[in-house]
Amino acid sequence: MAKADFYILNKRDHSDRLSFLARLIEKATRLGHNIYIHTSHSQQATEIDDYLWTYKIESFLPHELNSADVSSVPITSAPITIGFSEDCGSHNDLLINLANELPPFYKKFDRIAEIVIQNESVLKTLRDHYRQIKKDGTEALIHDFRKPK
Repeated sequence: MAKADFYILNKRDHSDRLSFLARLIEKATRLGHNIYIHTSHSQQATEIDDYLWTYKIESFLPHELNSADVSSVPITSAPITIGFSEDCGSHNDLLINLANELPPFYKKFDRIAEIVIQNESVLKTLRDHYRQIKKDGTEALIHDFRKPK
């Protein structure tokens, strides 16, 4: 059964979301996951692409930007693919969704990750995603970083 992880940050800036994204990707690649990052459009995909190349000087996050229809493109040697298409091709391991909508293919993934920041429009969107994921029978796990440790 698929699982969805909602990472709730105690931050409100888009840059904090990107920083958490990179740390999540570092951990997931160390664990051997193939990652598909879904974005809303080509501009957002390019922003993520640029960010991952410059994230940390000591970090290397091998990835590719997939700007074409990926239905005929197999998973490549790069463990990270960034796309915005309605089709994720043969990807099915870990989906990190940064789009405003849940992609139509999200149910084919073993794991789904959503990164929540304290921005009203992001909160509203991801509350809708949470309700839809639960309605579809996917287990949803909350990782609340707002709470003190």
